[in-house]
Amino acid sequence: MKSYLLASLTILLVCCYVGTVFAADSDAGDMEMLVFPENYKAMAVNDGGTISGVVKFEGDVPEKKALEITKDEKVCGADEKFDESLVVGEGNALKNTIVYLIDISAGKDFDKDAKVEIDQKGCKFTPHIQIVPIGARLTMLNSDKIMHNVHIFSKINKPVNKAQPKARRKMPLKAVKKAEGPVEVKCDVHGWMSAWISYVPHPYFAVTNEKGEFTLENVPAGEYKLGYWHEACGTNSKAPVAVTVEAAGTVTQDFTLKLK
Repeated sequence: MKSYLLASLTILLVCCYVGTVFAADSDAGDMEMLVFPENYKAMAVNDGGTISGVVKFEGDVPEKKALEITKDEKVCGADEKFDESLVVGEGNALKNTIVYLIDISAGKDFDKDAKVEIDQKGCKFTPHIQIVPIGARLTMLNSDKIMHNVHIFSKINKPVNKAQPKARRKMPLKAVKKAEGPVEVKCDVHGWMSAWISYVPHPYFAVTNEKGEFTLENVPAGEYKLGYWHEACGTNSKAPVAVTVEAAGTVTQDFTLKLK
């Protein structure tokens, strides 16, 4: 009888654990996604134009939230860390906003020599937002010389959950074949570590810098829908901005975002 009760309790605990994990994954699945074209053809672009602008935050800027360091404090606690879901700089410049062309079907190819990396340094993912071309290998760096864990919560592509010990300074991941994102990245060893990656089919994606600036270069002449995505401010995918790019021309398009 005792054995039966013990077995039943074990099954119950396992079910509760699985339910908790499923619920956590479901929360990540509620995040608004980017919009990708059905097909994209890389080609030579002659007299391409430029789209640039600045993204700013509207409203009272919340006080920065300090992150609690609970492990490996000698390395991780060397400096104070803050939640990066909303980073507002001077003049209300909004960092870490993805700005991109939603409906482009043909244009320039990816820079094949560009490195696609995320560093784990000071128990923080850098950059916080990384654009990963389909077919390219993302390399995870470990500059901390302590154990980290790379957990990528993909739904369309195969998820990644791999330990990266201190001796493994570089860990190339397998390339993916399908557009997806943004996808959350976590470290299961240091739970406060969080970042986002997007697997993209074309190179017309930019991430705003600390001044809120973005630039899309060598865009073929034409009319496009310009979208944005921000972790805390949402997306305009249902009502993107229309832009017209002239040959060798320049288009300026700014955005002002609020908390969703």
